[in-house]
Amino acid sequence: MFTKLTKKVYFKPAVLLMAIAMLTMSFTMPGEVVILRAGTSIPLELVSTLYSSNVKSGQMVDFRVLSDVKANGKIVISAGSIAQGQITRAKKRGLLGSEGELEIAIKSVKAVDGTTVYLSGNNLYDEGSNKLALSIVLTICCLFGFLIKGGKAEIPAGAQVQGTVISNVEINL
Repeated sequence: MFTKLTKKVYFKPAVLLMAIAMLTMSFTMPGEVVILRAGTSIPLELVSTLYSSNVKSGQMVDFRVLSDVKANGKIVISAGSIAQGQITRAKKRGLLGSEGELEIAIKSVKAVDGTTVYLSGNNLYDEGSNKLALSIVLTICCLFGFLIKGGKAEIPAGAQVQGTVISNVEINL
């Protein structure tokens, strides 16, 4: 029965394909693993201009990596990669001259293999101009000074900040 099976037309190509598949699976080399160390600095810039009047706390915003980040001489985070930040404080300007406030915290970036690298760093912060004194003076004079609003907070596109890797991360190249 085995000899009848081996003489079939489809047997030899099937055996050849199985042998090729086995060889390719057995000779696949695992990728190199590189450690991105905690404390590594990553230069970032804000992608778009943000205003306290049109963002909310908790909203995610994009940063761009300014230069390649290397570990052991290998690029682990490419320049131009998108990093994530989060609005931690967003206060709209208000009546009686109260100013707007805006603060952004750096959160994470993706490595070349798709691994999430968690970051910390200095927060970006801005507050608008406080017009409380002007508002009080005009309220005393003409009763409508309380309608004066303070300045809105603005962080322009291109604002730069250094992100810092929180803990060691294994990256497969």
